[in-house]
Amino acid sequence: MAASDLRQRVRDRSVFIFALVVPIALMFVFNLLFSGLGSSDALEPIKVQVAAEPDDSIAQGLVDVFGSIDGLDVTATLVSLGSKDALSNEVESGAVTLGVVFPAGFADAVQQGGSPQVELIVPGDGGLEPGVAASIASGYVDRVATASRAASVAGSAGVAPEDLQKVAQAVAATAPTLTAEEGAPSDQQLSPGGYLVAGQAALFMFFTVGFGVVTYVYEREQGTLPRLMSMPIPPRSIIVAKVLVSFILGVVATAVLLGVGVLFFGVGFGNVVPVGVIVVAAVLAATSLVLLVTRVARTAEQAQAATAMVGILLGVLGGSFFPISGSGLLAKVSDLTPTAAFIRGLGITNGGGGVADLGAPLAVFAIFALGSVVVSLALGNDESFA
Repeated sequence: MAASDLRQRVRDRSVFIFALVVPIALMFVFNLLFSGLGSSDALEPIKVQVAAEPDDSIAQGLVDVFGSIDGLDVTATLVSLGSKDALSNEVESGAVTLGVVFPAGFADAVQQGGSPQVELIVPGDGGLEPGVAASIASGYVDRVATASRAASVAGSAGVAPEDLQKVAQAVAATAPTLTAEEGAPSDQQLSPGGYLVAGQAALFMFFTVGFGVVTYVYEREQGTLPRLMSMPIPPRSIIVAKVLVSFILGVVATAVLLGVGVLFFGVGFGNVVPVGVIVVAAVLAATSLVLLVTRVARTAEQAQAATAMVGILLGVLGGSFFPISGSGLLAKVSDLTPTAAFIRGLGITNGGGGVADLGAPLAVFAIFALGSVVVSLALGNDESFA
């Protein structure tokens, strides 16, 4: 019976559409939309012009800073201070990303302990590239100003004039208190691409398993269920066959979706054994939950609508589309959903965890599965559940 139902479901195009085509299409769309976030590859080439006096060593230092940045396509040049108006026009036209204007006598004023203002010229509509360039320039100027103030304080404290420049240089060369560098996701955390794939797989898992169990309601509605129960087989084997079909469809579809993520998006989920355990446990929980829905629904349409509502609700609460973080009530509820447990479990395996490390996600799956089965049996009034 299970084999017959499985063949019918495989021939049903809607199974392939909702189990594979739609989630894979969403994965590609979301990947195109969000793949460039957090990467310097998304930045357009940056062109910076620094207007200053020819002998302004501080302005030349800013040009050198821009030229030494790795990972960004930056071109910085020093132009005459008299071309300030032309520089403003070039920035507004988009020919120049950022203009930096050092006033006349800037270097001398800084050496004497002053803090003359540096003007940043950015386009009126802003943008990511001007913001990045302006941040770099502001950081450099702030460091120069700090060095100037340090030299001024040192002079007031009686440091010899010939040593003030050394003080300023030492302060300017001091490493920042806080530094940042590119890293990898921590344990129990997926990369953005991995989270996207896992979230969509968890969401559509409920739609997929519904195709097997909902047919029970359809056959009951069409009047074929009594004929099946009149056959010389245990009545419970009918619902067991439907559950088995849902389980097989869910495991195969989820495995295919995760495989597509690995092949096309370059994501990883860790060792195949613990990943397989997570997939099997999650599908069992989803199937049990959908089974409960079919016990309550009176028609196939009601069962399909309820399954979709449950899947979307648990998907949103569990973070299929975006992570839910924090310590509030919503975050605590999210952690108790099968969707969040599935994503968290794949995060554990991605961090190198094994089956022994999956206690928390497996506990969530077990609670949902056992609770759904117990409630389904308690509803009674159906010989196939007896």
